[in-house]
Amino acid sequence: MSGGPALDVRDLVKRFGDREVIRGISFSVPVGQVCALLGPNGAGKTTTLHMLLGLTLPTSGTISISGHDLTRERSVALARTNFTASYVQLSWRMRVRELLRVYCALYEVPDPDRAIAEVAELLDLGPHLNRPGSALSTGQQTMVLLAKALVNRPELLFLDEPTASLDPERSVAVRRVLRDVVDERGMTVLITSHNMIEIERLADRILFLADGVIAHDATAAELVARYGAENLEDVYIKVAEQRL
Repeated sequence: MSGGPALDVRDLVKRFGDREVIRGISFSVPVGQVCALLGPNGAGKTTTLHMLLGLTLPTSGTISISGHDLTRERSVALARTNFTASYVQLSWRMRVRELLRVYCALYEVPDPDRAIAEVAELLDLGPHLNRPGSALSTGQQTMVLLAKALVNRPELLFLDEPTASLDPERSVAVRRVLRDVVDERGMTVLITSHNMIEIERLADRILFLADGVIAHDATAAELVARYGAENLEDVYIKVAEQRL
């Protein structure tokens, strides 16, 4: 770790032709924080996430991961991260253990057997390690996706709607695991979700994007109080309506 923030974004701009989707946003996420990136459709949330993952180049501005510039030190920066989303597709014909081994190799995990055993215990995947992914339920596949994202012990974890395919009971279990991993390892998480209950219970801080700018940077409790709302879902609706 660099001793600085896990993620540092400065004056980030993204244009598609004449359309400016992200308009000079800046923020940093300290080590060990769970930070939520929220916003209505069209706010620029997905575009921002794609830039943070190195999938899309910014028009201008900088992104630094653990002190490494994403443009100039791409491989070094991204080696410290991992990502998952409910819509990610893996080669489900492979057995779960084989799938996880592939990602251990990609991230150069020094002891794959130990790493796989660790995530399997965390996510209760032990009974499924020797089963083909295609034989698993959608919820079980989601847990495999999360195991893939944790297998290299990332310093910075990006999660896009991580529990969208899970029932409420399993969603609670995933949130508990994530919170425990963050607290035990000092891992940093940037999460997007439309599940406001999930964000209220998991996120330490919320960045609310609207029209390509950060409209709010606050805790869930601060936002609820600021808007005189009953909960974060009401805040989300009010912010979205203001920007229509």
